[in-house]
Amino acid sequence: MSNSKFVPAPYAVFEDAAMPYLPDEAGGYAVAGLAHVAPPPGRLEAAKRRNERALMAIDGVEGVSLGQTAIGGEALVVYLRDASVKRRVPSQVDGYPVETSITGQIDIQRC
Repeated sequence: MSNSKFVPAPYAVFEDAAMPYLPDEAGGYAVAGLAHVAPPPGRLEAAKRRNERALMAIDGVEGVSLGQTAIGGEALVVYLRDASVKRRVPSQVDGYPVETSITGQIDIQRC
């Protein structure tokens, strides 16, 4: 028998995750006990419009779009030419997390 004062509840759910989260009815989520309520629709898009030019000015950034974090929260996605660019990209913009994706150089072909 363990000497622990803490006994897991029989109804407890355990998962293998760095930061477990629990979706809630309000459309937000709780991470490690910290509640987060999703902002109203359209705010992420407005944040993208306000910051896209500055993000695109970072050498090696190939594009910016709207997306999600690994746990389903709203995020800006910044497409990078290579991994060395990631250290120059902010981790948050206007309170939204920034996810990065290495795409290589993107050439736009005009018709």
